[in-house]
Amino acid sequence: MADTFQFRLVTPTGVLFDGAVEQVTAVGPLGEFGVLPLHTNFITSIAPGVVTLKLGEANFNEYLLAGGLAEVKDGVMTILALEAEAPGAVDSIAAAPVVLEAEQRLAHMSEFDPAYADAVQALALARARAQINQLRRAPH
Repeated sequence: MADTFQFRLVTPTGVLFDGAVEQVTAVGPLGEFGVLPLHTNFITSIAPGVVTLKLGEANFNEYLLAGGLAEVKDGVMTILALEAEAPGAVDSIAAAPVVLEAEQRLAHMSEFDPAYADAVQALALARARAQINQLRRAPH
């Protein structure tokens, strides 16, 4: 059985990670999911949240993703992220007013408004930023 598999994290600005990992944990539209070596092929969307890469016994990398797509195909996992940043770079205190702003904006919109999906995405990302410390999994 394989101990690792290839993982790529790609954003519009370039490749943030390309290497062997033991496990990937991310957030999809139905909740958190994990990928291990020899995982079956699949594709899903990525919800705003933290993706954790287990590189070794006690070695982890984490990124806050704004959303995107994940694909596992033939033993390789690729995430095409809208945005990605290190959780340590996120100011959760500064994110709190952004959550309120996004909630107010969404409260005054109809589901039929063309900008509704973008507003939902913005609110989910703002909430992830505000709750970043609770979303992190890796020991630090």
